[in-house]
Amino acid sequence: MKLPDFEADIGLNALRNAMGASLREYNAGPSSDVLTIEEIERLAGEGIEIPLDDVRVLNDGTHFYKGKRVIVYIRDVAEYGGRISMPKYHLAMCDTLTKMIEEGRYRKRYVVATRDDGKFSIQKIRGDLAVRSDEPLRVCQHCLDELKYRSFSLRLSRAERDVAVRTFSLKGFFDEFGKSCVWALPKFDAVHGPTNIYSPQFHRIAKALKQRKGYRCEQAKCRIDLSHPSHQRFLHAHHVDADKSDNHPSNIKLLCIRCHAREFQHSHVKENPDYAIFCAKFPEPVKTFTTFPTAPPPIETNA
Repeated sequence: MKLPDFEADIGLNALRNAMGASLREYNAGPSSDVLTIEEIERLAGEGIEIPLDDVRVLNDGTHFYKGKRVIVYIRDVAEYGGRISMPKYHLAMCDTLTKMIEEGRYRKRYVVATRDDGKFSIQKIRGDLAVRSDEPLRVCQHCLDELKYRSFSLRLSRAERDVAVRTFSLKGFFDEFGKSCVWALPKFDAVHGPTNIYSPQFHRIAKALKQRKGYRCEQAKCRIDLSHPSHQRFLHAHHVDADKSDNHPSNIKLLCIRCHAREFQHSHVKENPDYAIFCAKFPEPVKTFTTFPTAPPPIETNA
């Protein structure tokens, strides 16, 4: 169907002239999922301050924000006892950030950036005064271990780890991993793709989320309370996008075992012995239907 030329419509033009409105060229605003030119410049410089739960995690463990692979750090650093302890910057969803999630601090505001010269925009807080400066920060060792970056391991000697951190190059990291990435496309092929298994942090994160949300099923039509210690095992942590390595809270939905079994391609959950036990303990209400009596046939009359 072809739309009419509204600019040639006599009635609309008369109304527009009566209102004193002028014609303007329409420009669609940028999508909220696409970086603007200003945001790209800020990422390469001072960074963009956002809550950590606005950052997604790619299946290689690195951070993703609006089509860009980013690094994450806390910008505002307070002075205590005349000393300022500078933060580390994060390449991946590492054990340190996992603990932040467990402690309910993942909503704390972070800065994401793509700057690759090793310096970061920091605000040093002294009382009511904030002094901004560009400071060199050190990479988080837990991130290097999470990514197994160039065979790094926390089991290395302290001297070996210090050398790895001291010689780490953000530019080299971005050259290897790339700054631009498309979330919708697979990153790996069949040969190099990582196995879709639960990460070592999953159970700790899941337990923390269950405690924070009161052990209640998040399915809107269920919302069953499983907070009793003997019932807690019936509450499962379901990965929304099916990527078991993505333990971001936005990707985890708490579901009772019955609701979990109803998720797409999750009928195998019914084979868990707990499923039958749960259904016996918490039977679903029987749906009842109201029946109405059949109306009597009309009485025939002779006209």
